[in-house]
Amino acid sequence: MSVSPVALDIYHSRIPMRSFEHAAAKRDVAEAVVVRVGFSDGSEGWGETLPRTYVTGEDIDSVTRDLVQTIWPAVAGRIQGPCEGSAPSSCLVPSPLSLIPSVGTAAFCAMDLALSAGWLSKATLRPRIDARVSGVLGSVNPAKTAKRLWLFRLYGVRDFKLKLGMGEDVDRENLRLVHARLGKAIAAGKCTLRVDVNGGWDAASTPERVAALKHYGVCVVEQPVYCKAGELVELARRCDLPLMADESLVTMEDAVVLLAEPRVWWNIRLSKNGGFAACVRLADMAREAGVKVVAGCMVGESGILSAAQRRLLQVIEPPTFVEGNFGRFLLKDDLTSPSPRFGYGGRLKVLRGGGLGVRVDPRKLGKYATLVKSLRA
Repeated sequence: MSVSPVALDIYHSRIPMRSFEHAAAKRDVAEAVVVRVGFSDGSEGWGETLPRTYVTGEDIDSVTRDLVQTIWPAVAGRIQGPCEGSAPSSCLVPSPLSLIPSVGTAAFCAMDLALSAGWLSKATLRPRIDARVSGVLGSVNPAKTAKRLWLFRLYGVRDFKLKLGMGEDVDRENLRLVHARLGKAIAAGKCTLRVDVNGGWDAASTPERVAALKHYGVCVVEQPVYCKAGELVELARRCDLPLMADESLVTMEDAVVLLAEPRVWWNIRLSKNGGFAACVRLADMAREAGVKVVAGCMVGESGILSAAQRRLLQVIEPPTFVEGNFGRFLLKDDLTSPSPRFGYGGRLKVLRGGGLGVRVDPRKLGKYATLVKSLRA
């Protein structure tokens, strides 16, 4: 049976959060663009994206504009073709979306997820998720860092990311207390520690700063400087520890440049990189080149993106680390039922059912989201 998208509803959502901070921003509310696509057979699909101007250059308004003016006209009323072949990546993107190179990756993600029900029902997905979620640490108040670390350890989490770039004294104290509690476990191979600077350093001082982190057992330094992919490659060649590209890895063009230095890890995020298809392709490129991958997330993702990440992890090779599925550990409420969040030890279960495996709750949508546009084919 041929199915085509015939309706698009665009919402702006604002979900209260338990406060979260890093060098680039502090957040008390998770703002996102949520879309509902209605299909000609009466079914529907949901997508979500959290645009960040300092990541992809997009914001709530630009994503909405791209959806209304470019993406929806390209897909409305067009038949979604069947998957071809057995590889999941062969049926990820409906052909009309592949004809839109000019829109932002965050906007692309929202529609990509909403149109995913077709390929999810046909693709061969792994029956389990083997990677575990990492604990994310860091605060301008080191006492909060210590408390959060204690809670994560109590919950069996063994991999950690510490946010730096909050000031020399704060960074030093956060590193000291994390090392005091994790140092022996890191040395024994029972825990891992990486750091994320969110572009808070300058290129000139980065190699020396990175060298100092070896004492703490840090395995990789994420995005120490805001820079283009080629600049990160050059910087990585001057550092004693591997660097990880986050904001320097947005497009496929960025990925090609980064391949020049296999020691640079890749942080792949659905909302940042453009949805399922782009993330699967990036993961495949990384695997073929021997590049380590982290499956990341945007702070404040609702159950829509959390569920989508679990589906992604059923498709790609297990990444080195996973960030996400924090659910109501971080949000004060959610849009979906169930509200996905990681379990003891950072484990992730496969969500049962079709599509993404979650249902958007109309009451929660009405409480936390505003309908800004309804379009029909």
